[in-house]
Amino acid sequence: MSTPAPAPANPMADLETVCQELVQHRRRPLLVLYYPYLASVAELDMGEVYQAFRTNGVTVESKLPELDVLIDSYGGNPVAAYRLAQLIRNMADNAAFLVAERAYSAATLLCLAANEIRLAHYAGLSPIDITLVSEPLEGKREEVELASVDGFMEFSKKARQIIEEQLRKMDIKGGTNVDSELLVAMVKDVGSLRVGKFFRERNLTAHYAKELLEQYMFLEVPDRVERAEDMIKNLLHGAPAHYFHLDYHLCQNYRLIIKEMGTPESDFAKRVVEELEQLTDSGIICAKLSRRRRMPFFGYFGYTLPPTPPSGAPMP
Repeated sequence: MSTPAPAPANPMADLETVCQELVQHRRRPLLVLYYPYLASVAELDMGEVYQAFRTNGVTVESKLPELDVLIDSYGGNPVAAYRLAQLIRNMADNAAFLVAERAYSAATLLCLAANEIRLAHYAGLSPIDITLVSEPLEGKREEVELASVDGFMEFSKKARQIIEEQLRKMDIKGGTNVDSELLVAMVKDVGSLRVGKFFRERNLTAHYAKELLEQYMFLEVPDRVERAEDMIKNLLHGAPAHYFHLDYHLCQNYRLIIKEMGTPESDFAKRVVEELEQLTDSGIICAKLSRRRRMPFFGYFGYTLPPTPPSGAPMP
């Protein structure tokens, strides 16, 4: 009977290796914000990310001149995303956000605090509009997107226009209130309080996005106010659905300050996420809190300048 292979002495060693490969390639320290499926950006993350900086000697008085932030996330709370963005920028004068696979929804909002966003091959962002999730008593998970509410409102307007056009062609006097009837039915189905919450949170998200864009990404852009307003319109209203993948080309069209990684950098970034996924699957990180919640993972990996060779010595 064969004996099982002994567990590695340090199961995190491979993660340290792949992160240092990326650090050495970029020559900048690296902060990893990893949110596997069922983990979402939350305000409770603030303390852990802050502690990751402090443990490595980074403070607001001794900011890092440069920092890479590798983020992988399906989204979360926009308030938490804004607070994390400001925390990171309090610790770094210049920050590049690296997206190896995805940075969706609230994670896209967080990325707006970057000096530049760097996308790995086939990675992407998403709109920053709102999806509300309810969990009724019977345990059925239900999601409603603000983009869907917007689409239904537009559909109701067009329905009225089409019906009234047909009535005119048939020389029938009078109009129709089909639009109001449709909207009443929608509000009954979704709930008036939820619809109100949608639009309040949209305004909140727009305010946070404007602050981050003007303060960081577009700080040195001459028309930063107008450009930020255009960007917010695109990210809040310009996509057909909440789960709309914004690849490098679409992000360029939206005029984000964005770059596509070269192949070595893309490979290094994806290896980091692959290792994080393996550690999660093995139960080493990102423990399950319930059927619908997981812990995230945060890590800081420093960069040390290579030693200067003695005068006259050959360079390595």
